[in-house]
Amino acid sequence: MKILTEEWLILGVTSEGRTFRPSDWSERLCGALANYNAKGRWEYSDYVQPVIYEGKVAVRVRTSLSDIHATHYQFIMDFAVNNRLQVIPTGESISLEETVVETVEEAEVVWSVKSWILALLLHQWKARIPFKNY
Repeated sequence: MKILTEEWLILGVTSEGRTFRPSDWSERLCGALANYNAKGRWEYSDYVQPVIYEGKVAVRVRTSLSDIHATHYQFIMDFAVNNRLQVIPTGESISLEETVVETVEEAEVVWSVKSWILALLLHQWKARIPFKNY
């Protein structure tokens, strides 16, 4: 079975039910993808953010990060696996019980839509965080 979801929630609880330490692990993990905004304030990425879920420290990871920066997405998910943290799907989820067979035309349409989404995201990112010449 394959689960397609918009977001993953990495809980600060191990598979054995213990609280993951250190207590600021979510800020440290999200800080790896954070940067300073135009006003000089520390700002987390829109794709990886620390959150509190049912009273527990967690990290929200948007799956669209895998389309933009696959290595960053893999780093975050590997962190969860290596530390045996609980990962749950959130947002809209689709469970596929059978293998999906796409035609070439359908695959081209999906690729085209993804490339447009990526272009729009990059455009929005450049508009929010202008590049500076050093």
